[in-house]
Amino acid sequence: MPPPVEQLKQLMCEVGHRIWLRGYCAGNEGNHSVRLDDGRVLCTPTNISKGFMTPDDLCVVDMDGNPAEPNPNGRRRTSEVMIHLALYKVRPDVRAVVHSHPPHAVAFCLANVPLPVGVHPEAELFLGQTVFADYATPGSLDLTDSFIGRVTDATTTILLANHGSVSMGADLLDAYHKLEILDNYCKQLILARSVGQLNVLDEQQMRDLLEAKQRWGLKDDRTP
Repeated sequence: MPPPVEQLKQLMCEVGHRIWLRGYCAGNEGNHSVRLDDGRVLCTPTNISKGFMTPDDLCVVDMDGNPAEPNPNGRRRTSEVMIHLALYKVRPDVRAVVHSHPPHAVAFCLANVPLPVGVHPEAELFLGQTVFADYATPGSLDLTDSFIGRVTDATTTILLANHGSVSMGADLLDAYHKLEILDNYCKQLILARSVGQLNVLDEQQMRDLLEAKQRWGLKDDRTP
């Protein structure tokens, strides 16, 4: 059974603090949300540091982004909540979404370099194939259009060109952990390339890895 709303609000603030401490968002950047059982969505407000939110700062919206209840502190929902809502509409299994600016992952976004595949087993297991979306203005409807058509049942992470990352999960901690794994993987890639060439898994090694992933119940579009 999902935790009650008040518990979710506390967790939203704790995850925001983790994001801030890890340097995944500076200033008032980033946003995250959780789908509630009644069809509404709990999301972070605009114009506030994710490291200093309180439960009363959080906003509740309907699936069209309209306020679903008054905010005690007069806060307004994040302008990028439409990213979250679009993902909830196409992926009923997704219960939480985190949009952030993790520095090592953003380096790939700024360089317009999609993440390589078949390099690190943990990244393959927990992230799979990352969608790399073309640039679109933050907060615009074009931003959602840049990636939504490429999201599959196996997608867990999205990189937005010249912008940031989106991770999704079965709950908020799951989505947050994918953010951590994503930035750590990108950091490892940058360090590895400073040492030498990447060692890519061969065809049989990848086949074995995808078969293991299937046995463990983890979805992947490349699974035979």
